[in-house]
Amino acid sequence: MKKSVVSPDYKNLFKSKTFGLVDRDRELRQLMYALLTKEHMLLMGKPGTAKSLFAINAFSSIKGSDIFQIHLTKQTTEEYVFGPLNIVELKKGNIVHNIKGSILTANFAFLDEFFDASDVLLRSLLGVLNERIWMKGSQRVKAKLHTAILTSNYQRESKITQAVLDRIIFKCDVNPSSQARRRLQIYNNFIDRPDFKVSEIMDLVELEKISKEIENPNSIKFTKDVLEAYDEFLMEFTKETNKYISPRTANKALRVLKVSAFLDKRDKVKYADIEELKYVFCILNKRIEEEAFDAVYERCVGKKEEEKLVLADLVDIDIKVKRIPTNFDNLSDVEFIEKMRELDEYIHLLESMNSVTKSVENRKETLLQDIRKIVANNRDKLFKRKANGQ
Repeated sequence: MKKSVVSPDYKNLFKSKTFGLVDRDRELRQLMYALLTKEHMLLMGKPGTAKSLFAINAFSSIKGSDIFQIHLTKQTTEEYVFGPLNIVELKKGNIVHNIKGSILTANFAFLDEFFDASDVLLRSLLGVLNERIWMKGSQRVKAKLHTAILTSNYQRESKITQAVLDRIIFKCDVNPSSQARRRLQIYNNFIDRPDFKVSEIMDLVELEKISKEIENPNSIKFTKDVLEAYDEFLMEFTKETNKYISPRTANKALRVLKVSAFLDKRDKVKYADIEELKYVFCILNKRIEEEAFDAVYERCVGKKEEEKLVLADLVDIDIKVKRIPTNFDNLSDVEFIEKMRELDEYIHLLESMNSVTKSVENRKETLLQDIRKIVANNRDKLFKRKANGQ
């Protein structure tokens, strides 16, 4: 049963044209999931691929939002991100930051050249990015941060960056457009729309309301079958790719499934929603990961979805067959012929069905045997009736 839990078609709002970009619809879909789940996004790629423009336009599309923006370097200290020290308190021997205008009071944060930051600063960001809490000495602040976009020209590997990256569930490689048609469109945009400003597609209050709806445990439900399919898929994908997906990420991915159902105006998650987890478990545009995802999805989930549909058809046929009498002795000649023709059609339909799983094969064969038995028991009765002059 469908439930109208959302009116606007948000999926069509997050399009390249809306944001003044070219060939970035998949990246914007990933951004949409990040915003609606209150998660963060990492954009990696070569210089000049409009990563910064993507982040700025993304946050500018949310009306009434406060944006924190900084270009990080090795020399960037905590004061630049969390606010300067309060001199009055410092003279008293207390370390207190004036957080006004910092990342802690902003709704959105754009952290440019993220991996250029020192490990000390990255460690300080851990709690803010995940728990939305910042602690420094006796100071404890609850951050207003909804979503952060991090950009970088490269990925730096260390224990601290691994910890941070595990808190960023949406990651993307931003590549230059490979099609000449797209590149020409970029040139024309640069020439014709140098002062382009992105339109506001929703306000902050609306965005936060949706995010709370997704967090609500009673808003969108999971069936046992879907959760089992999700777990099977997750285990197979990690085995296939040898990629570590932490329990934290595995749990957060469930909210993406809820968003997928929410956008489709459903109150239950279905098998097909699992396909949207490509935006979580893969670094978007990393071909080898996406191909592995597609293969595992088809193997573990695609057949389950097809099985569900075929089994529903088999149940429908079974119900209709049960309405047909097993003994045609009391039927008129016309009724006799109609019922035999109907059974013959069911046999042809069943024989043409794809046995996607063993369960489908067994159910189909049982139903075929039942129909063929009815046909065999009644086939000659019409001719005998004619021969006896009935």
